[in-house]
This record gives sequence, C-alpha cells and structure tokens, in this order.
Amino acid sequence: MVSAGTLHVVSTEMTVGAFAMAGAAFLLAGLASHDLAGMRRHLTLADNVAHFALAFGLLAMPMAIMTGIQASPGEGVDHPLLINKMLLASTAFGLAFGVLLTRWRQGSGLWLNEWGRRWQALGGMAAVGLILTTASIGGTFSRGESLLDMLHLPYEHVPLMPIWLSGFVIIVATVNLVLLRRPAQA
Repeated sequence: MVSAGTLHVVSTEMTVGAFAMAGAAFLLAGLASHDLAGMRRHLTLADNVAHFALAFGLLAMPMAIMTGIQASPGEGVDHPLLINKMLLASTAFGLAFGVLLTRWRQGSGLWLNEWGRRWQALGGMAAVGLILTTASIGGTFSRGESLLDMLHLPYEHVPLMPIWLSGFVIIVATVNLVLLRRPAQA
C-alpha cells in the first residue's frame, strides 16, 4: 500500500506543476493581449493553456490537501505552518475559481476588454503565486528550507483577519457576483 506521504508528493507535484504552467501561460496571454513583442497571434493558445492548466491544478488540489493532512505528524492541522498553508491554498482556490468562472462566463472576448485582460492575467498569476508560496511553506515544514527562504517570510505567524476586513471581503465578493451577472460586452 502507498503511504499518504508518497501520495502527497505526487499530488502536490501535479498541482504545483499545473499552476506553474498556468502562471507562465497567463503571463504570455497578458503580453499577447497587449500585443507586446508581436505575440497577438498566440493569444488564443496562451488563453487555452492558461485556463486548462488552472482547471487541472484545481482538480488536483483537493487530493494534495487531503493527503497532506493525512501525512502530517500530529493531530491534523495543529502547526502554524500548516494553518498558513490552509489559508493560502483556500485563497488560491477561490481566486483561481473566480478566474475560471469569469473566463467561462465572458468567453475569449474577455481579452479584448482593457480591464478584463489585465485583471484576468493578474488574477491567474496571483493564484499561481499563492500556490507557489503554499508549496514553499510545505518545503519549510517538511525539510526546514524552501526556495523562498531568502525573502524571510513570516511563516510561523498565523494572520488573523479582523471583522472589518471580513466584511469588506464579503461586500467586494457580492459586488463582483452582481456585476458578473451582467452580459459580457465584447
């Protein structure tokens, strides 16, 4: 039988690999949508790769989370690093889901809108950054080191969200949902 630790390594590599591919494709799609370096003709390819890789990463993420909890020593999520991983992964999941939902609702015409193309590319790359930070925390937890150690990020501190900020996030999410119901303008 395969251990939870081994399954976690495999599922994490699939998740991180898919998100890394999505990040590179979102960067290329953002450049192509602004016709930088003559890349306009590659916009459709970059758009498809970015969103497909992001969707695959989202599908692989639950397995990485479940096996990570099973493989962690102790009683589940009882370490500040693991709590930070959970918060970052949840935020990345929500952001990536929003990026995919926006693309699905508005279609490829999203890249024709000046603000749409900027927010889509930035949203996709931000979700990727959060996942890569989550993976870095995992490296810190399991090996005591990661590629982001040079940034001296405060992994040991668990950020608590004040109530006013929670309310603000709920208001922004509600406004986004209302605006998302409007038909796309291409």
